[in-house]
Amino acid sequence: MSRRRFFVPGECIRDGVACLLSDQAHHLRNVLRLRAGDVVEIFDGKGSGYAGEVDFQDTAVFIRGLRSITTHESQVRVSLAASLIKSSKFEWILQKATELGVQEIIPLKTRRSDIEIPEGRIAGRLQRWDRIVMEASKQCRRSSAPRIHEPLAFPDFLSMEGISSCARFMLYEKASDPWHHDPRRLLDGVVLCIGPEGGWEDGEVEQARTAGWEIFSLGPWVLRAETAAIAAVAIVQHHLNLLAVNS
Repeated sequence: MSRRRFFVPGECIRDGVACLLSDQAHHLRNVLRLRAGDVVEIFDGKGSGYAGEVDFQDTAVFIRGLRSITTHESQVRVSLAASLIKSSKFEWILQKATELGVQEIIPLKTRRSDIEIPEGRIAGRLQRWDRIVMEASKQCRRSSAPRIHEPLAFPDFLSMEGISSCARFMLYEKASDPWHHDPRRLLDGVVLCIGPEGGWEDGEVEQARTAGWEIFSLGPWVLRAETAAIAAVAIVQHHLNLLAVNS
């Protein structure tokens, strides 16, 4: 049976002891009913994972005797830029992209985006998204969680710093060329750009092409936005795993 896992921010881990946040402590004590001395795992969301023993001190729950454990994270930066779509579908993308090892997620405001988040609600939405990716990281045994950016207008995303050195692919259902690339090009990082349900407007495609993006299709079928996002990430991770095995 797999050990139970809990998220503990790095600032709550000191000198081989972790103090669980109140919600995690409640889950351990009252839902899972773990006992003192039980061995559990924790992760800090930044790439570090540990195993240790449960200890109760009044209402607080500590994990003591921490020792590092091996975790598996992609050695290549994989970023997903996905157009905002209906909340339930976008949150599904967040969850599955986390399970597939994505390190960075950039929500995009495109011309045909299904939703627009009012400025006053962005902070709350980001908090919810962070909880989703943290829970997904816990479930799939990652030690880190993807960074989620504030939603960006598409032109602002194209001029975003730090991605020009990566392989950059826009997936477009009307593209004449099916997606093909030399997998070795992915080793410097890859950014995948997925449009909304209504598809990319021609002007957006040309903006991306002018900015140096490669434009490909995922095949002859018209995919839902959330399907395209996860299919693209899975393809990239498959190639990266093959490169790692053969290196």
